[in-house]
Amino acid sequence: MFGTDGIRGRAGSAPLDETTLMRLGSVLGELLTERSADDPVLIADDGRRSGPMIRGALCRGLSAESHDVHDAGLLTTPALAHETRLGDYAAGIMISASHNPAADNGLKIFGPNGSKLGDEIEAEIERRMTRADAHPVADASSEPHELGEPGANYRAFLQERFPGLDLSGLRVLVDCANGAGSNVVPTVLEEFGAQLEVRNAVPNGDNINDHCGALHPDVIARDVVKSGCDLGLCLDGDGDRSIFIDENGTVVPGDALLMMLAISASKRGTLTANKLVVTVMSNVGLRKALAGYGIGLVETPVGDRAVVAAMRKHRLVLGGEPSGHVVFGPEHSFTGDGLYTALKVLDLLANGDQKLSELAAGFTAFPQLLVNVGIGSEKPDLATVPEIVAARDEIQGILGDDGRIVLRYSGTENLCRVMLEGPDEQLVSDLTHRLADVVARALAGTE
Repeated sequence: MFGTDGIRGRAGSAPLDETTLMRLGSVLGELLTERSADDPVLIADDGRRSGPMIRGALCRGLSAESHDVHDAGLLTTPALAHETRLGDYAAGIMISASHNPAADNGLKIFGPNGSKLGDEIEAEIERRMTRADAHPVADASSEPHELGEPGANYRAFLQERFPGLDLSGLRVLVDCANGAGSNVVPTVLEEFGAQLEVRNAVPNGDNINDHCGALHPDVIARDVVKSGCDLGLCLDGDGDRSIFIDENGTVVPGDALLMMLAISASKRGTLTANKLVVTVMSNVGLRKALAGYGIGLVETPVGDRAVVAAMRKHRLVLGGEPSGHVVFGPEHSFTGDGLYTALKVLDLLANGDQKLSELAAGFTAFPQLLVNVGIGSEKPDLATVPEIVAARDEIQGILGDDGRIVLRYSGTENLCRVMLEGPDEQLVSDLTHRLADVVARALAGTE
């Protein structure tokens, strides 16, 4: 059931059908009771049409185990996580499929500390869901309690984290992706004094991520320039990441965002060990841009949970992915948050004399190409396949120190992802397809 970031799929089909969801709510309620967690469970959603059905099914399952449910309505994932932590809840459940189309949906489950459930708890939930005595939950009719002011604790938290921040001199165009951030994000930015141009902040159940938000920053890029804005902010569906557009209408790469945040923290002396955590998908240009500042990188597999685990292990305060998902350490409870990241960037603009384009100018991306190779049902360790190892080593020798190779399986599909970076676009294309052909033949698939 659980993938790299919770549960996700087509709404109405297993595991997001009513029977499975009721059982999931019941199993979660069982676990909470066993852990003496009797407090209510907090639920929020990102505005999809299927949200009420999913909420209702979960509520029936939880109430069958005597757990009350509080409904925060439309709220971002990071806000839900912080409300769970700050509001004495036994757990928090975010109903969202993030950047996926409106017909999809999903669940992200948080413990009472506001952190996503660990692998061992997810595995236990799956075990109980499939045990021999599993059965549909009896009809429980409890309704969730609606909150009077959803996100109030989260908004107060942001005010505490950015004391004295004055954005009154800045104009910001915000694209809310017709999703979870449509209410809270404009409200918070206005509370800090920013002058706003707001786009795509009217969810109707079907328009989330529809040619808007973090997947389509180019759509509003021209509006940023026409409106004379200092910055464009594009959220994804559940608000845990953001893509930025500079004053010239140019999309700022996620790695450039990590670069400017790392350099700023390093100059202030707050970048622990002068390192940050990135995934294998970050461009080699980031490493080269930070080398001049003596800033090092810790590299992890793909996924924010891998980033968080490495940050905790090495006691680092900054990490992220090129998708625009930035994680701040203890200061933000290791939470990825598009709004918090935006406040960090706006703080740089408000308290400095550089524009966003100038802050991002130090990053130059190396040409990069990703090819998805269809494979058979088996996924052997790639390091044990001689043909792939030989081809990889040969191609790495051609690239030298100015290039790299990433080979990994998809976590949800029969695909092997082949990614190369290097100093020349044509060379990268040729070598990527050469390696992809080898992978396809070795793993009995077709490119």
